[in-house]
Amino acid sequence: MVLTPTSGYKDGTYTGPVEDVNWGNVQVQATIQNGKITNVQFLQYPNDRNTSVRINSIADPELEQEAIQAQSANVDTITGATLTSEGFQQSLQNALSQAQG
Repeated sequence: MVLTPTSGYKDGTYTGPVEDVNWGNVQVQATIQNGKITNVQFLQYPNDRNTSVRINSIADPELEQEAIQAQSANVDTITGATLTSEGFQQSLQNALSQAQG
């Protein structure tokens, strides 16, 4: 097995802290299997306004998928969801720090 710089996380489920992103809170959980990020999901996201619900229904799945592809919290900010993107990155980075092998 060849290890890449982005692999080597400890298997388990890791939850990042709640990040206040002005329009609400963002909290992310990452699942690691065989040293790789296999799932990322939002536990909290801004959803108290119709605009927030609409934006996050598009942005959240993109952020989750991009983090799995990148195998890190280093994901692109999504236009129109800048604060959610930044909160996602911060919460996920903390979760992945817990998973460092």
